[in-house]
Formats: sequence, C-alpha cells, structure tokens
Amino acid sequence: MTTQLQGLEIIADVIRKNYDLGEVGLPRPVEGAHQRRHRKMIVETSKGTFLAKTYARELKVIDSLNFQHRLSDHLLANGLPVARIQRAKSGKGYVEVDDWILELQEFVRGEPMVLTHNTLVISAKALGKFHKVCYGLPAPPRDVNMWRFSEVPKDVFLHFYNLARQEKDESTLLPHYRYLVEFIQRSVQELSIEKRSLFEVGLIHGDWHGANLLFSGEKLVAIIDLEFAGLGCYLEDISYAMSNLCIRTSVNEEKLRMRTLLLLEHYEKRRELSYAELVALFYAVGVKHITTVSYQSKNNPNVAGYTPSQWIERLAFQCRWLEEQSKKARWGEKL
Repeated sequence: MTTQLQGLEIIADVIRKNYDLGEVGLPRPVEGAHQRRHRKMIVETSKGTFLAKTYARELKVIDSLNFQHRLSDHLLANGLPVARIQRAKSGKGYVEVDDWILELQEFVRGEPMVLTHNTLVISAKALGKFHKVCYGLPAPPRDVNMWRFSEVPKDVFLHFYNLARQEKDESTLLPHYRYLVEFIQRSVQELSIEKRSLFEVGLIHGDWHGANLLFSGEKLVAIIDLEFAGLGCYLEDISYAMSNLCIRTSVNEEKLRMRTLLLLEHYEKRRELSYAELVALFYAVGVKHITTVSYQSKNNPNVAGYTPSQWIERLAFQCRWLEEQSKKARWGEKL
C-alpha cells in the first residue's frame, strides 16, 4: 500500500524530483512573512538553503514569474544583488504541479535596512543604478495604476481623520487637517495628467522601501520583492524611497534636509532628475506618505508608534516642509 504524501511533504517531494539539490528537508513556513499573495517556506538541502514560494497556476502568474526571473538575471549581471533563482532540471525557474506553481530562490541571510548615513547612501545609489541599468528593457504593464502616487484616496484619508477625531478635540486638529486637504489639492495639480508627459517612465521596482532592502551590517545583500516591478514613473520609486527612508516619522527639519539631500545626491549620480521631476517630487512624497499612513491605520490605528491625532500633526508639519522644498526647486534655490 502506497502512503499518500500530504502538505509540506508534497512540496519536499516536488523539489526532490525536479531539482538537483541532493537531500531535501521538510519545508518550514517563514516566520512573520506575509502569506497573502503566496506561501513562503524555507527549505534546507544538501546544496544550501532556499526560499520556496508557491503560486496559483495561472497564465498571468507564469508571465509575471518569467519577467521577474529575466529581471533578476539582468540585475545580477549588472552588479545589483538579488536572491538568485534556482533553476529546475528542466531549465525553468519554476515547476508546474497540478493547479499550483513552485519557485525556489536562494535564501539570503540579511535583515531589513536599518537607517544610517551609509545605508541611506547605498540604497540611493542602488535605486539610481536600478533605473539606469534597466533603461530600455521591455517592461510589462503593472497590476497597479501607474500614477497611483499622484492622489490620496479620499475615503481612506477621511477614515484616518475620523480616527483622529475620536481621540482628540477637533478644534485642535482642524488647522492641520485643513492644511493637509489643501496640500492634497495642490498635489493633484502638480501631478496632473497634463504635467505627467514631463515625467520619465521606464522599468521601476514598484515597492522600494527598507523592508525590501536586505542588509548584512552596512552591506546591501539583496533587493527583494520584484513582483511589483514593471512599467512605471521613476517618481514613484523615488517618492516611495524618500517617504520611507527620509521622512517617515521625523519632524526634525535638519534630519529631513540631510536625509533628503543625501538620497538625491547619490541617486542623481546614476540618473539626474529633470526640473519638472524635482519640482513635482516633493508633492509625490507627501501624497505617498499620507496615503501610506492612512492605509496602515486601517489595520492598526497606531502607526509606527504614533496615534492618528499625532500623525495628523506630524503629516501637516512634514508636508509643509516638503512643499517648501518644492518651492525652492521651482525657483532654483538651494534645498
């Protein structure tokens, strides 16, 4: 009588049959990893440790994986670290089994980026190099709206403001809220469809933030999460990076200025921003920042240690600072 394999044993058996990796242990789930889009597991083998991912066997998934693997190979060939794709015996970067797909990547031992002077410089250089070396590569359309950084979703922001009103008297919040509404309105104008023809588009990462940059000490060991990569506006990547790495929770003007200048200086060593991009960038950062905090508050009202009412005040301060930098850029003044 043949014993039928179940659960993780099935995945281990598929790896043994389709990959030349010697002994293969039972996969174990990755602790703390988001498992919404696909399952992630760690697999120990005679030839090293790998990250196994499973996906639904759909044509759009297969097309996406093929693109991600080509991009991964291209980045490696151009000196940007990524988790190497382990090829199956067939030569493919994945195995199709019944109604699901298995992918194996090199397991990179590293930690999400900790912000320091050196890691900020490294991340800025890496983003500039990413855009530079991928220039002209065929880029598929992305599932998300290419201009999603240009406008804050009204319902999400209103929900966020209502959370703030529940904890603090509205009269103290109203001036900050009104300013943020005005900032959002001006952002829509600065990032309008009429002006977007001045912003360069190409192959972008699509989710550039500290958790997707793995470091060992102050060495970048892997750029991960290429599944959002595709055709996009370079401002999206830069605004995401600046929001997460330069602005995030700080209300110290000197820190904001130092971090922002550092990121722009080292990014532009690879790709220089146009005048139109630089003026619009600070509005894009603000839009991204407000949107991120508002979305994150839906799952947990306290975001990065601050309550919604505290965030309303912080966001107003940060957006005023960002708007001032845009004005300086418009008039050619030193940031």
